[in-house]
Amino acid sequence: MAYLKNKLIPAVAGMILIATTACNKIINTPDVTNPNGAELSTVLTNASRAQLQQLATGTFSVMRTGYNTNPGNGTSSYESYCKVAGTLGREVYVINSSETRWVNELAGLNGVLDPGAFYNGYYFSFNSARQTAAIFQQSALNTSVINSQEKSGILGFTNTIIAFEMLHILNMQGKNGIRVDLKDYLNPGPFVSYDSGLAVIKGLLDTASTQLQAAGSAFMFTCPPGFSGFDQPSTFLQFNRAIAARVALYQRDWQGALSALEASYFNIDGPLSNGPVFNWGVAPDLLNPLYQPLNNAISVVANNAFVAEAEPGDARLNKVAQRSSALNLVGISGNYDVNLYPTNLTPVSIIRNEELILIYAECMIQLGQYSNAMQALNIIRTKAGHLGNYAGQQTKDALIDELLKQRRYSLFYEGHRWVDMRRYGRLSQLPIDQPGQTIFDAMQRPLAELNWGK
Repeated sequence: MAYLKNKLIPAVAGMILIATTACNKIINTPDVTNPNGAELSTVLTNASRAQLQQLATGTFSVMRTGYNTNPGNGTSSYESYCKVAGTLGREVYVINSSETRWVNELAGLNGVLDPGAFYNGYYFSFNSARQTAAIFQQSALNTSVINSQEKSGILGFTNTIIAFEMLHILNMQGKNGIRVDLKDYLNPGPFVSYDSGLAVIKGLLDTASTQLQAAGSAFMFTCPPGFSGFDQPSTFLQFNRAIAARVALYQRDWQGALSALEASYFNIDGPLSNGPVFNWGVAPDLLNPLYQPLNNAISVVANNAFVAEAEPGDARLNKVAQRSSALNLVGISGNYDVNLYPTNLTPVSIIRNEELILIYAECMIQLGQYSNAMQALNIIRTKAGHLGNYAGQQTKDALIDELLKQRRYSLFYEGHRWVDMRRYGRLSQLPIDQPGQTIFDAMQRPLAELNWGK
């Protein structure tokens, strides 16, 4: 696990990775006892129950506030993740005349990615959430104010969050892999391959599963409203297993994915929207940073192919809205604004039943159970798309085509399309919207990451 030992103000503890990776040398300063606020050491050992609740709240908070950033830049966590992955996967373009690197670099016009560019911001925000969960975990291990079941609950919760944040980073890094050993942040472990990273993430999720099963009937901390229904060890375990199903899918472990689905909230006949979400609110709370007003001069626009290649009448086209006039930048034209979140209070889904049904369909195709696969695909087509049943060929290749199409429209602008096309070796099938564009298969390691530990 990633344990931090130096004293830091808790409000910035989650940013330790940025601070340590930004410099080649670390200056060891003398210990200062509480000059302006609480020190991290006050919770790393003998934390009170109130402090543990604060750490839980902080973990949820850094997961959610990582979505927040300045309009048009997308330099934090999930917003940046969706914008960067969406551009790489040719789902969207970020049209911002004051920041053309969204198109010139990410869309491959320059042919190379800049490891020092702002669009690597997702990397550090996800790592902040990973580190914050690790702090919570170490605090639970080093206190006597909780019983063994409560401790197991915290360990299961934090290992799940650490694995989830690692998975986002690994998806972006692809073949470049990630570091999995951060026990000593001054001497971080080596990079491991994509497959090895998935194996480590799976191991964390499986360990967390065992811990959650030993956690009794309730957490000792309170979860936010967006996790209502997933706020006890037994129900949070279902969230853990949903993530595990996604990981198994990436590993091409079809039976493993099905086993994880069985222990999750997967319900082939259930509401597609079921699953935990991030909620938003008016001040002093935060508004949904992925919301954007329509027809702005700075906008995330859908690739025109998203509309042009949809089946007539697909209800999922309500995720975009036609602009009053097209938005243009360096040869890229966008006729449709992304409208996935129609208000600034619209919740953001973390992982929902709609994706789990698609995971089930993919497993059925790969295992040759085509009738079960078509049943699942038809549920997506009819419930999400308001379309008729699938009427194509009942072959593996044809059904994979259909699966990828349904994932494209059901999971639009949620960070999946680029990963899906990459894992099926189909990046060359993504649109080339300008001569000379490059389709990248991985993000470069950020410059600060490369310098870390030197």
